[in-house]
Amino acid sequence: MRLDPCDLELFACPRCRGALTQRTDGPTAASSLHCPACPASYPVIGEVPRFVPSEHYAASFGMQWNRHRRTQLDSHTGLPISRERVFSTTEWAERLDGQHVLEAGSGAGRFTEVLLTTGAHIFSFDYSSAVDANAANHGASGDLTLFQADIFAIPLKPQAFDKVLCLGVLQHTPDPERAFKSLAAYVRPGGELVVDLYPKRLTALLSWKYVLRPITTRLERERLYRVIEQAVDVFLPLAKPLRAIAGRAGVRLLPISEYSHLGLTPALNREWAVLDTFDMYAPAHDHPQSAATLKRWFGDVGFRDVLVARGPNGIIGRGKRL
Repeated sequence: MRLDPCDLELFACPRCRGALTQRTDGPTAASSLHCPACPASYPVIGEVPRFVPSEHYAASFGMQWNRHRRTQLDSHTGLPISRERVFSTTEWAERLDGQHVLEAGSGAGRFTEVLLTTGAHIFSFDYSSAVDANAANHGASGDLTLFQADIFAIPLKPQAFDKVLCLGVLQHTPDPERAFKSLAAYVRPGGELVVDLYPKRLTALLSWKYVLRPITTRLERERLYRVIEQAVDVFLPLAKPLRAIAGRAGVRLLPISEYSHLGLTPALNREWAVLDTFDMYAPAHDHPQSAATLKRWFGDVGFRDVLVARGPNGIIGRGKRL
């Protein structure tokens, strides 16, 4: 795999910020990115540049997204669930031709799939091996540059992107504020940053998730996954009647996620329930934030036209670099 020269120009060594060059030992041999200034070297595996080690705090995400590679893709569900979330959260135009968009924390690429319909060139990364699932789903697109990297050391040149998007990720980092400010550095003047976060509200903090996470985060991942599958099969039949009786409050009585209100088939509803219940209980980090805190972050980085409000997955924040 050889990166397009225009794409390679936007990469920078995460250690020293130097320019990177690509080396390939023959047409079928391994490829890597090298920094003449350090010199550091980063392998290209499965046509994806890798800037991080294989094991780290986000390993559970690699497991879940490779196991549920297509579960949340709109092309798999036949419903515009991810599309509606992207455009309702960002309020971007559906055509972004000629723009460069950075997506942080891609998972298996449910939002990558939507972004690729805009005509923009998408740079997308994840800390975990979920990039392999994204590559399997969307790697053939000429408008996508995928890489595996740390949100705290993004291997790109600063202020190089028209838009930066991070949905459902910041709360799962060890330091959400530092992660937010890291992303802000890659927005060009006049460009826009859009994020969402789990809300820091009493009703959320009293949910089953935060009661059980001290136990579940200590379980071996495969064992936890099996326990969750069994729990979903027990509790999922109760979800629809509880939602009919008491709405979202009724569903909160159950220790699982469920999505019967989205119009999914029973089989897909179970897939989503298993995936998102694992997503609740497995991650090493889960740090919800308040709207006031998110607004302060935008102020700290000097962004204007800031909007912080409730969104489909908690609180959303949008702002532009001066």
